[in-house]
Amino acid sequence: MIHLVRVTKENLDYAVFIQNTLFPSFNGQANFEDSVSGKADNEYDLVYDQDVCVGITGIYTYDTDPDSAWLGWFGILEPYRRRHYGKETIRLFEEAAKARGFHHTRIYTDRYDNETAIAFYTSCGYTSEIYDNPYDPACYEYPMLIFSKSLNGSPVIPWNNRSIHLTEQMEKELMPQKKYHFDL
Repeated sequence: MIHLVRVTKENLDYAVFIQNTLFPSFNGQANFEDSVSGKADNEYDLVYDQDVCVGITGIYTYDTDPDSAWLGWFGILEPYRRRHYGKETIRLFEEAAKARGFHHTRIYTDRYDNETAIAFYTSCGYTSEIYDNPYDPACYEYPMLIFSKSLNGSPVIPWNNRSIHLTEQMEKELMPQKKYHFDL
């Protein structure tokens, strides 16, 4: 049975290590620090099966869309994939979003060379649309899909290219990374 352990000051370095293991080209440390310090209303969790960390996940929001919870830094470590940890983590994310009163869940992911993630989100009941916002120039360098799902049975409201502030996020993610070493 999996459970989530909130990212705190005490396990922040380990969370960054897990995120860097899953996404070696990107740095989530600024997002985690903003969450831990209370600077942002984001929550990140390490995903555990008993006492073994199998991945990471998070939930964040945009002020411009108070009805949607966004999945953040979600990933399952390679040795634990195809064991249903991903689907169970998505279920826990959706439960948490629903408990907090959100009507939709949303995810963005790379549009190209990402068939596994795209198929996974689709199999979890998400519908996708291309993110193409001329006021968010990073979407042209990093083409994205936005996946959406209704939590209350109502029709999914499309994202319709509202800004996800991808340019700002990429600036955070491309910051130099601290290197940590932990045993997995």
